[in-house]
Amino acid sequence: MESTYETWLKEERGWIGAYCGRTLRNSLLKVVPTTLLLFALLFGGMVFLNGETQDLLAGVIGGLVFGAIISAFYLAILLLSLRPGRYVRKIEKCVKELSMTETERELLGKEMLAALEGGEQVLSYQMVGPNSKGTPARLVLTPHYALQEGSSPYAVLARLSDIAEVKTGSEEKVAVTRGTRSRTRHYFTLYTIGFYRRDRVERGVSENDLPDYAMGFFQKDLRDDAAGMIEKNGMQVTHSEM
Repeated sequence: MESTYETWLKEERGWIGAYCGRTLRNSLLKVVPTTLLLFALLFGGMVFLNGETQDLLAGVIGGLVFGAIISAFYLAILLLSLRPGRYVRKIEKCVKELSMTETERELLGKEMLAALEGGEQVLSYQMVGPNSKGTPARLVLTPHYALQEGSSPYAVLARLSDIAEVKTGSEEKVAVTRGTRSRTRHYFTLYTIGFYRRDRVERGVSENDLPDYAMGFFQKDLRDDAAGMIEKNGMQVTHSEM
């Protein structure tokens, strides 16, 4: 019999799996045909410019073959990176780091499924920022847990009974995007929500050290909405930027 925890993980697989499927379909319908066309035109154009018009067809076919090889490598890499199970394992890693018992995992699954069904404790959005590709993301709150997924790192899970303090903040970041022959630096502000555990002193962690868990947002208003949800969920949030 499938446990409630496993049912929740299956729902998570379906949620991110829908995005993976859309991305693969878009690649097959747009990226691959465009790649084939460009290489066919490139190789055919090179033959034409060299005055070898009798070999024009061979050049076009050669371009198609080369484009097909490039597309195959691209799709292989895409398939490896867009496996839904890969993302679910990141959530399972967060659960493992909290050293949950089977009873706690069942409670987590039960509360997450209830929150997702109700919708009031879910903040859904798209990642829009440097090196993001419009991937779906969401914050899910339950009476005992807070989960952000879809960001970087993919999953951040906090057990609220462990948390002594929640603070908002911001960090100046630099991201690099790479083109075919160039690299572009992007300077941006990452807006954060930090969770500080109660046992920091016992673990030798000072109040000036980084939070134990941190959720990042590219937009300040989105971060503020998330902080407001956490406050309504019963946690006091300190707004450090004020």
